[in-house]
Amino acid sequence: MEKKKLVINTAICDARNVSETTLESYEDININAATVLVSKETKELMARYNVTMNTAEVTEVSKEAEVMVHNGSYEITDSTILSKPVVLIVNGSLNIETRSQEVLDKFTLIQVNGSVSYPSDIKGNLPLIKVNGSTDSYPGDAIRLKSKLIMDKTFILRAKGEKYYVRNKVIIPDKDLNIASLKEIGATFITKKAIIAESLLEEALPLFDEHAEIKTIPDGLSYTNSQILNDVLIRKYGDKLYVDGNLIIDLESENALDKLTRLKVEGTVFINEKFIDRFHNINPEYNDIEATKGASIGDKAFLTIDKRKLNKYTEGVRVFDCGIVNIKDDIDPDEIEEKLEFVDCGVINCSEEQKSAIETVSKDVGMITDSKKGTIDTFKDLVGGFGLLDKDTKVINAANYTM
Repeated sequence: MEKKKLVINTAICDARNVSETTLESYEDININAATVLVSKETKELMARYNVTMNTAEVTEVSKEAEVMVHNGSYEITDSTILSKPVVLIVNGSLNIETRSQEVLDKFTLIQVNGSVSYPSDIKGNLPLIKVNGSTDSYPGDAIRLKSKLIMDKTFILRAKGEKYYVRNKVIIPDKDLNIASLKEIGATFITKKAIIAESLLEEALPLFDEHAEIKTIPDGLSYTNSQILNDVLIRKYGDKLYVDGNLIIDLESENALDKLTRLKVEGTVFINEKFIDRFHNINPEYNDIEATKGASIGDKAFLTIDKRKLNKYTEGVRVFDCGIVNIKDDIDPDEIEEKLEFVDCGVINCSEEQKSAIETVSKDVGMITDSKKGTIDTFKDLVGGFGLLDKDTKVINAANYTM
């Protein structure tokens, strides 16, 4: 009987216990993975067979170790209980808070696709850590808070005379906050950026070291982060805004824009082109401005646009921050150029006839493909396996796979 080929598309392939029987049952084996785990024995065994690995990393790990995969945020603390040696793989963020060597010694390997944070005084005691992303080490004598702190009366009442670590930024938005009490008890902050109400600037500066970037919220403006301008925003924060990030002004923003009297935006203003003159009448401050078409649709993993949906927006649609966008065949290329705009999207799936038009109206798009396949098939192709699907090939698509 003729042997088949084996194709494995996965994030993590655990080949520490693969048998010779499995290896010799296939004509060849192709492993497409971010990480391949092998033992000393299987590393030598696989070298004798027709095994191809397309991977960022091949890591030798004991067969006895338990492999733990965590997607999202994970913390290692004094209360972390492990019964055997562990290989920890985190797709997201890892925070190490323990100083217990017994806990740390349980991890034979830690791999993080994202960010790692730990106190600097345990650096020499850490297990092997491989990071595809950022590493954040903070003073061991500091109290670690979340990556962003918006200071309020409750925090001030509970604060101690300690050093606080806030990775990204500390915001002091209210000019009536009793900052003097923090100075009196000796509280300080280590952070990358501080955004301070203008009236409190002089009083608050001693709370931060010289490395912190300082921004001020002009008196009379209300602090908010990235937003879409609408009536709800105006009701909540008022008509004088300080926006810490981007601001979207789309077709549904017209009424709120008429109410806005003062504005400072620390990011980019994405504004429908019909409102640009009206927007400048309030003398806004901003870092950048970008004119857009019609309505805005964004922040979706999958989005399908057909003729019916497009006809709902007579002035067009700006599609932003979407993972996979499918364009139905009932939309012709002229309509795409006239009514659509794509920004910061991962993949746009369309017909061959639509492709050049989509290229014309796209910015910062990862891939534009004229594949005839549906969403699921397109996604499978993207994670590995272009042109590898045939009757003589066994294909395994999995988040994690053990051979």
